[in-house]
Amino acid sequence: YCAEIGSNGFMFDNNLEKYRISRFSSDKFKIKFDRTAKTVVIKGHRVNAANGTYPCKVPWSAYPAELSCVQHMYHFNFNTDNGRFVFAMISGYVGGDNDTISVSYGKCDKF
Repeated sequence: YCAEIGSNGFMFDNNLEKYRISRFSSDKFKIKFDRTAKTVVIKGHRVNAANGTYPCKVPWSAYPAELSCVQHMYHFNFNTDNGRFVFAMISGYVGGDNDTISVSYGKCDKF
């Protein structure tokens, strides 16, 4: 079970025709971590496209508990030891001006 502590980013303002800084409401969702397959499955996130299976890699061998998990333009970085995460939705701006850009952080607890 995961809970975001904070979430901020940028949202396109059609009136100003530019991105503006925006705060987003924190969310709660569930993940299922498969250590053998090195995947994280996210369920129940308010952004429907953020749900699904994320293949993960250990980017730094010196830190084997820290995973970088990517699905399309969504990045979920997760520490398997302490449950901390950073979740970034980065498809906005690159693909046009209709998607928001956001970064959130929080903690997952086992249940």
